[in-house]
Amino acid sequence: MPENKLMSHNTISLLYVEDEATTRERVSRVLVSRGYKLFIAQDGEKGLAEFREHAPDIVLTDIMMPHLNGLEMAREIRTLVPDVQIACMTAFSDTGNLIEAINIGVDQFVLKPVEFDRLFAALDRCQKMVELQKRQRILEAENLQAKKIEAIGILAGGMAHDFNNMLQVILGYVSLARMNEEPGSKTDTLLAIAETTSEKARELGQRLLTFAKGGDSVMKPTPPGHLIKETVKSRLNLFPAIKAVIDLPDDLPLVMADTDQIQQMVASLVENAGEAMPHGGLLHISAAPVSLAMVNDFGLPPGEYLHVIFADSGIGIPPENMPKIFDPYFSTKEIGCQKGMGLGLALCYSFIKHHKGHIHAESELGKGTSIHVHLPVFHPVN
Repeated sequence: MPENKLMSHNTISLLYVEDEATTRERVSRVLVSRGYKLFIAQDGEKGLAEFREHAPDIVLTDIMMPHLNGLEMAREIRTLVPDVQIACMTAFSDTGNLIEAINIGVDQFVLKPVEFDRLFAALDRCQKMVELQKRQRILEAENLQAKKIEAIGILAGGMAHDFNNMLQVILGYVSLARMNEEPGSKTDTLLAIAETTSEKARELGQRLLTFAKGGDSVMKPTPPGHLIKETVKSRLNLFPAIKAVIDLPDDLPLVMADTDQIQQMVASLVENAGEAMPHGGLLHISAAPVSLAMVNDFGLPPGEYLHVIFADSGIGIPPENMPKIFDPYFSTKEIGCQKGMGLGLALCYSFIKHHKGHIHAESELGKGTSIHVHLPVFHPVN
């Protein structure tokens, strides 16, 4: 089945404001049958209150109403959300109302008594604008995140290079010192701890360099199922209390991928899931091919993608942290060489962007987190 087709009506919220009860009931029934998420108000004052509470995508309103007419309400709404789509219904062909509506920025007009074909056409035009606005916001957010990743990556690369050079000297002298000590002596034991910690620091340096390079990779058509399964199994050894359900069909389509980067991504997501379930839990990994249309929630080009989901039953992510989870060096874990480095999800984001895909998270406190990854399906050129 196609995923996220050109937006269906049930993804659009609509505020309908009408003071005449019979018309309100008749139009409301039709709008609900079309699948809109509908909010209803009897006059402009109530409509403005509903808008403030629900922030709908489209406002459909009569003009002549008591307390606060439709144009006065529209003007107030424009000050709250300048680009919201507004359609006005009126039985009056009054030039003054028309000029005022244009000055306010009303997007569509529908004459009463309502002809539903014309109403649907006006709402469809509003909906297309809503979709374009949402896509633009997605692309702007993605572009901002990419620039942030690039800027921090340049800084991280320079620091990692110097860091690794100095660390190499430290490791060399530690190794020389151990050669002059009796194996098992107190000094040898302390030097061994220093050597082990330095090796972990070198691993951090390598991760910084990987993050900084970002685009260095070797892409080739890859069967994803086996690659993901083997990586998951190897990382789950670190979390014996975690039960895994791996739902990866054998006939998954090929993806263009750098196997090292995909393995690092999968390993990081499994480790994050394991740390979110310190007392055990369930990790469900599934994948299926999907089709994305021209307008989709991810800002991706239309086409065929592999949708991979890593769903855990862990503690979940607080809502205030959700916008930051893919930022470099953001971590909710305790800081330390074996704790949060804040690079895992940032690396995943960088890898998936380089693969021309998309990664996002859904989470609910106390119920778990799902990481969704979309990778373009490989189509051989005939």
